[in-house]
Amino acid sequence: SAWKFSKDYHNFHVANAPLYPMFLSIFISLFGLKVIMLKAINVVFILLHIVFMYLAFRNRVSGFVLLIVLFFTAINSYFLYYASQTFTEAMALTLQGLFFLTAFKAYDKVVAGASLKDSWLQWLQLGLVMFLFSMARNIAVLAVPVVMLFLLIDKRFLAAAYALGGFIVWKIPFEVIKKMIWGDIGQYGGQSAILMLKDPYGSQTDPANKETYSGFVTRFFNNADLYISKRMFQVLGFKSPDSTETSTALVVFCLLLFAGALYFILKNKNKYMLLPAIFAVALLSGTFVVLQTQWDQTRLVMVFIPVLLLIFFSGLYYSFKSMSSAAQIFPVMIMIVIFCSSFISTSKKTAANFPILKENLAGNIYYGYTQDWVNYLQLSAYCADSLPSTAYVAARKAPMSFIYAKGKQFYPVYSVFASDADSVLATFKKEKVTHVIVASLRRNPAMNDGMIINTMQRLLYPITQKYPQKLRLVKTQGDIEEAYLYEIVY
Repeated sequence: SAWKFSKDYHNFHVANAPLYPMFLSIFISLFGLKVIMLKAINVVFILLHIVFMYLAFRNRVSGFVLLIVLFFTAINSYFLYYASQTFTEAMALTLQGLFFLTAFKAYDKVVAGASLKDSWLQWLQLGLVMFLFSMARNIAVLAVPVVMLFLLIDKRFLAAAYALGGFIVWKIPFEVIKKMIWGDIGQYGGQSAILMLKDPYGSQTDPANKETYSGFVTRFFNNADLYISKRMFQVLGFKSPDSTETSTALVVFCLLLFAGALYFILKNKNKYMLLPAIFAVALLSGTFVVLQTQWDQTRLVMVFIPVLLLIFFSGLYYSFKSMSSAAQIFPVMIMIVIFCSSFISTSKKTAANFPILKENLAGNIYYGYTQDWVNYLQLSAYCADSLPSTAYVAARKAPMSFIYAKGKQFYPVYSVFASDADSVLATFKKEKVTHVIVASLRRNPAMNDGMIINTMQRLLYPITQKYPQKLRLVKTQGDIEEAYLYEIVY
């Protein structure tokens, strides 16, 4: 998306929020498609996240609690993974830390009784950060009502209006400019259409695939099981990365711990920690409602874990603060255990991945991938090397194909957009698609159990039944978990 934007600024990216690809496009315009450089930018973002979280929460929580959380972030394998990828999480973490820093600075002005004349700069800064945060992560638009609710609970009614005004000051001019340059395209339009489906990979036109009210409720509780009892504990190092187990009882236990921690925080009159508590509840709840359970990705909960740990550890600290020195060792030991669990998990992954890194640096760019991905990526490279430059290939994982084909554009297919042969062919013809990659990418990356991501197969099946002559096999890549390249004969 960043590459497209660097070539033509009319390619406004809206699939997963536009700020990150727009930011990367600056570096691509200056230096070209240098993937390692783009990954290094996320290393900087993770470092900035740690700095901003420190500046935001120093003198507002226990110094020991803050340092444990920051060290956890710095050595945790999941945070390090997203520091080495070109996903949006690293930027979102940076803006999340900056959000708390600017919100607390504005609140300091409120507590000090400053007038709007003396605090307008802080509200503009907070508004800008909330605007950028919402542009970097769709669900982060909830940061605005979160700040307002925090201030309303504290009976700072004018301050709540200032917070909203600070956001609007940046949002409205951007929307005007966006309409002038990009027309009526919206940040939430395309993604919201997919989120309203029961199956995000299913047909968008099938009425049976439309989500119901009760379906959203079920989705919320199922996602809570997935992200709290499985994904969060994987990040903490208490569950294997390959674990598929969920537990509603564990979710309830975590909610009780959260409620207890918040009770002791408020009992000790630390109003600052109420904001991250409301923030975590609002954005996690929003995530659980809008995303289908099929996504089930660690990154969707990972960004909130530093905030959750700050709340949990602060509650522990306050609950034992008035007890004897011997008793105060207990919360310290819990924090150290969680830190050590994360460190051990990271050490194991480092030992496993180092040989892969060594091979990659030696020039074997496919080493470390499972065979299904090797076949898919090699076939993507073939499309760049052996097909005419005018060939436009439809692919299920177009961004990965784009990288391994050294910048060749692929037509992305994210869902089964039609269920009949004529509609599929009409769409491909309209988009000028000439070829299609049909891969055997595993649903479970850890094993070849025969279950694959079958979006392309489901799209092409009606064509094979009605117009088999319209698909001509060009190349088969691999002997197992094969990838196939077909030419479409219109």
